[in-house]
Amino acid sequence: MKSYALANNDGFPSIWWGIQGEAHLRGFQMAFIRLAGCDINCSGCDTDYSFGTKMLADNIALEACKITPKTIRDRWVWITGGEPSMHDLRPLINSLRKKQFSIAVATSGNHRVIPPVDWLSVSPHIPNEWVQTYGNEVKIVPGLNGYSIDDFIKLHPDSETDFMYRYVQPLWDKNADREDPCSMKECITFLKHNPNWSLSRQDHKFWFADTENEMPMETNLCTPTNHS
Repeated sequence: MKSYALANNDGFPSIWWGIQGEAHLRGFQMAFIRLAGCDINCSGCDTDYSFGTKMLADNIALEACKITPKTIRDRWVWITGGEPSMHDLRPLINSLRKKQFSIAVATSGNHRVIPPVDWLSVSPHIPNEWVQTYGNEVKIVPGLNGYSIDDFIKLHPDSETDFMYRYVQPLWDKNADREDPCSMKECITFLKHNPNWSLSRQDHKFWFADTENEMPMETNLCTPTNHS
């Protein structure tokens, strides 16, 4: 069975229970899985995506199951990184499906995401390397790697991409530990002229500013019945 390297995640667990803070699934409680490895190397990245513990796909799914409350109606897992599309996600997705999870994948869009998932969130990092131009949502962050919103839109206009929801989101200034005001201004200016786009923010940065990175949640050992 295939194993996956989990990210170091700045000393926090690489599989944790939390609240999605961005874009269309904002506010949804879900399990998060942070995989190691990224081939983009953005300047000022706020994530430690270096290689940490290796786990088999079934064990990752079991850990996600353990931290998911038994009583929850919608069983979501959000696979993030790093860059998840660097990995062959099919074995992991199959293991998670056996535990009755709906699966979301976050990607920079630099690689195609081949296996079908329930939610594909694309946040392009480099305009001329953006190849995953369809999905459930797209999220452009002005200032990321020095690019503007127009840098992305000129190469990939709305008419040539296919997303249900489109967002712009201000860059988070890691050094100042706040939203970048120039990035926010660019978002607002863009939205005034593009009514089919919406504003997203990293709300979890505010929700848990004075707490630990993960939500305190009782661990629940659960073994849901597999799909027939």
